[in-house]
Amino acid sequence: MTDVRRLRPLLDDPAPGVVGEATLALLPSARELPEEWLLGRLDAGRPRWERVSAWRLLDAHGDLARLRAAVPLLDDADMRLRARAEHAVRQVRRREPRAWRSPEVAALLDRAGVEPR
Repeated sequence: MTDVRRLRPLLDDPAPGVVGEATLALLPSARELPEEWLLGRLDAGRPRWERVSAWRLLDAHGDLARLRAAVPLLDDADMRLRARAEHAVRQVRRREPRAWRSPEVAALLDRAGVEPR
């Protein structure tokens, strides 16, 4: 088990390599990190390595967190993050219609401009 409390401050390190290694170490315990805190780290004003770290950790949170993170990134200036977001939305789109039953998922997909199949 990962010591999340000890490693979490490393996500704010100014060195991209440190943030990357901390992210790798935290991936198995990503759900212990607050989703809202990670979503805030996707802000365009943050360094790219912090944004990528947040995306990877949110991705490990699961489908709904991934979709919550993806929709705001669909118009992002960072091409790679935008591509990851587009891929995440396409994955949800390909799922069976039962995934569309959640009002939150339906609202997020509507915001993303995706229509049910």
